[in-house]
Amino acid sequence: MRKTNRNLTKLLGAGLLAFSLIFGPVQGAVKADGTEGISILESSHELINGKMRVTADVRNGGSGKEGGFYVVGYDENGNALEVAGNSEYFMSDEINTYEVDLDSGSSIKRVEVLPAGPAGNEAKLLASGSWTNNGVVKVTGVVQNGTEGRNVGMLAVGYDASGKAVEVTSADGYFTGSEVSTFEVELKAAKLIKTVKVSAIDPVEDAVKLLQTGSRLENGKLIVTGSIQNRKEGGRVGVIVVGSNGSGKVLEVNTTTGYLSGSEIANFAAELEAGKAASNIKVFLTGSSQTPKIIAEGRMTVNNKLVVTIGIENGDTSQRITVKSTAYDAKGRSLGSESNSTFLSAHETTTLRIDYDSRVKSVKLKYYDQSGREIGQMPIRIKLNGQLQSYAQAPVMSGGSVLVPMRAIFESLDASVKWDQKTQTITSVKGSSQIKLKMGSKQAVVNGKNVTLDSAPRMVKGTTMVPLRFVATALGADVKWDSSEKMVHITTK
Repeated sequence: MRKTNRNLTKLLGAGLLAFSLIFGPVQGAVKADGTEGISILESSHELINGKMRVTADVRNGGSGKEGGFYVVGYDENGNALEVAGNSEYFMSDEINTYEVDLDSGSSIKRVEVLPAGPAGNEAKLLASGSWTNNGVVKVTGVVQNGTEGRNVGMLAVGYDASGKAVEVTSADGYFTGSEVSTFEVELKAAKLIKTVKVSAIDPVEDAVKLLQTGSRLENGKLIVTGSIQNRKEGGRVGVIVVGSNGSGKVLEVNTTTGYLSGSEIANFAAELEAGKAASNIKVFLTGSSQTPKIIAEGRMTVNNKLVVTIGIENGDTSQRITVKSTAYDAKGRSLGSESNSTFLSAHETTTLRIDYDSRVKSVKLKYYDQSGREIGQMPIRIKLNGQLQSYAQAPVMSGGSVLVPMRAIFESLDASVKWDQKTQTITSVKGSSQIKLKMGSKQAVVNGKNVTLDSAPRMVKGTTMVPLRFVATALGADVKWDSSEKMVHITTK
């Protein structure tokens, strides 16, 4: 939804001004920047046809400039219910009279009319209000732009009683320099929302940004909403929502994509059938890759049938992407292979969903671009105490374990490492901890006790690779696996 002037009407003629000064309830004058700036001479308000009508006389006491003002309606507890604002160019010493209709009407017990101060370098929120009507939360905000014309916006986030963001929406529009205007948006989750936070959004970076996300359960499904802001140059932008369970397993993926103009702010909504099982949500922004990428795979069981969802980001060439899936039964026997394909325009992001029959218990997937080249998935990445690690040989997944180069991981954890070529044995010591591993064996020794590994150390392209979780944990570090980002987080104690 774009900016709106919220029924701001300018009244003409000195006679009308004199009339309003003589008759009707009058609010005392509100001073702003002194006689040199924009000030409010008089204001009044009354309930007309269910709406609160506010009349204000605005004066420019200095040289010609863009002048703005805003109106705030409060309830009996002093909470701002609704706001509206406007601006226009004022000549020196010019006085204008305006009418504002506030829809929250009789709920308003006090009205304040204020002048907008001088504009700064960035857009700012002058006031905001929210009230519930017809099952939705109506949110209004008055935003003043900086001194240069550009696209700016407003972000509204609804929080539940626990402080969790349950719904997000936004609005934007082009503002001239120092312009004041009103945004109005709606939040649908009125029964859940207890508080609303509003902020002004100004394009200060040349990058695609995720502004905020929120999620809520609705009819057994998880509804994820959010707002993004495009880079300064227009282009296609995509959003991939990945839902994982408490163990980090990706259950479901959903996507949306579209063309955004430069600095445009847009909303997105994704529905995850996994519902409350998807306790962890990650959101990825796409649209800048030169080659196609598989961002995430989700696997879940629906009505005793396997469902696979795949988030795909295309590169800079329109083409057909093909997915080849090989299905297996509960005993690991192949049930055959089939292919599914979809045509994607340049930088388009989409979701492929494959529903299998009840015989299928697991699948292996491969992806191909239009030329027949296989498309790789996101690489496995390692962070040690928040720092991204780089290895000559990339980490690999084997038997459910992440394997990393032997010497690099031991040394980064401040442990010694010795390699016995004759016995093909690795020995590492850190303080009182000692580890022994043998190439090709799932049996290891930690401080003299035998331990069974999920995956044995092995050679990958001439590099000795060891199981990361086992090594790091044995040396006293904490290890967490983020499956949606394919990231291993290691924290030393």
